[in-house]
Amino acid sequence: MYRIEELKTLDSTFGSPIYLFREEDFVNNYKDFVSSFCKYYSKYQLSYSYKTNYTPYIAKLVKDLGGYAEVVSDMECGVAKDIGYMPNEIVYNGPFKGELGTWCLMNGGIVNVDNLEELKGVCKLAHDNVEKKFEIGIRVNINIGQSFISRFGIDMDSKDLQKAFDMVSKVDNLEVVGLHCHVGQSRTVEAWKNRAKIMLCLADKFFSGKAPKYIDMGSGMFARMEPSLARQFGDNIPTYEDYAAAVAIPFAEHYKHLSQEEKPMLLTEPGTTIINSYIDFIGKVRAIKHIKGRDFVVLNCSKDNLGDICKMKRMPLQVVHNNEEQMMLTEAEFTGYTCLEHDVMYPDYNGMLGVGDYVVFGNVGGYSNVSKPPFIFWNSPMIAKKTDGTLKIIKKGEQFADIFATYIID
Repeated sequence: MYRIEELKTLDSTFGSPIYLFREEDFVNNYKDFVSSFCKYYSKYQLSYSYKTNYTPYIAKLVKDLGGYAEVVSDMECGVAKDIGYMPNEIVYNGPFKGELGTWCLMNGGIVNVDNLEELKGVCKLAHDNVEKKFEIGIRVNINIGQSFISRFGIDMDSKDLQKAFDMVSKVDNLEVVGLHCHVGQSRTVEAWKNRAKIMLCLADKFFSGKAPKYIDMGSGMFARMEPSLARQFGDNIPTYEDYAAAVAIPFAEHYKHLSQEEKPMLLTEPGTTIINSYIDFIGKVRAIKHIKGRDFVVLNCSKDNLGDICKMKRMPLQVVHNNEEQMMLTEAEFTGYTCLEHDVMYPDYNGMLGVGDYVVFGNVGGYSNVSKPPFIFWNSPMIAKKTDGTLKIIKKGEQFADIFATYIID
C-alpha cells in the first residue's frame, strides 16, 4: 500500500503519471518461480518473454538472475544483444524473423522455425555456408484441449511436420535439435499436463534413440495476483508449484534413465507470470463530472497505459487522497485523456474521491508500456524502486521530439 508522502515525493521528483517497478518483489518472485521447476527437474531454464515487457533494465535484471531472452523480432533481439546476451542465450521465436534471426542461426542461437517457408530459407542458408553446422528447433502446433485453433507452428497432425524433418535430413550441415510449442489462453494445470505429455511423445517420435537438446514449452501460466484480481479468474488459481509438478515431474520421470548431460533442457517462456504484479501505474484525478445521474472521473492517463487487462478485468486499485475536499461517488467511471468514449480504466468506483487524489493501478507489468501507442499523448516514464530503496529512472518520459522524429516536416 502506498502512503501519501511516498506518492508526493514521486510526483515532485518525476512528475505524473508514472510506472513504478518494484525490483525487490520482482526478484523474489523470479527466484520462487525458477526454484519451483528446478526442484523437480534440475536442467530447467527460464527464458523471459521480451514482448511482454522489453524494458532494458528489467531484461538486464533477468540476465543477471540467469534467465535467457525469448524474442520474436529483431527489435527485441537487439535489446538482448545490447545488454550482453550471447547468441546461445537467446531464444528466437515468431513467424516473421529478421536479419538478427540469421545472426542467431549463424552464431549458435536457439532458433525455433515456425513454418515450412521459413525452413526453406534456413536450408538455403545452410547450403550457402557448408563450412558451418546449423542447429534449429521446430515449433509444433499442438492441441491441448484449448477452445480455438492456434495459428502458430507446424501442425503435428498433418504431413507437414514429417516433411519438415525430411527437409532437414537432406541437408548435411543442418540438424533439428529441439521442439517448441506455445498455446495461449490455456493456463490450467490440466492444459500444462497435456503439453508435457504431447511434447514428450513427439520427442520420442522424432528423436528416436536419443533425447533432443531442448524442449521449449512456451508460456501461459497464472501469475501471483492481488486477491481482488485473482477472484475474477475463479477459484483455485494454480501456484508455481502446481505448474512445476505438472511439467517437470513428467520430464524427470521420462528421462530418468539419462545422465544429466544427456537430458534435454526444459525451457518455459514466462512473461506476465513473472512481471505483471510488480509494476504499478500511478495517475492523478484531474476532474470529477456528474452527467445525467452518472459520475465520471477524468485522469491524467489512459487505458492504453494499463494494457488490455483493464478491458477485461477490474484492476487492483488504490486511491490515496490528496485533497481535503472529498465527495462520495457511486459506480463512477475512471476515464482517460483520449477523446474516445471507451477510454475507461475502471468502470464502477464506489467511495470518496477528490480532485488531485492519486489513483494506483496494480498488475500492469505486461503488455502495458510496450503496447502504448503514440495516440493523442506520449508515454510515461518508468521508475525502479531498487532493492536498497533508492529510485532510478529506467525509462524516460516521451516528448514531442520522440514521437515526431520519424515524420518528415517540410
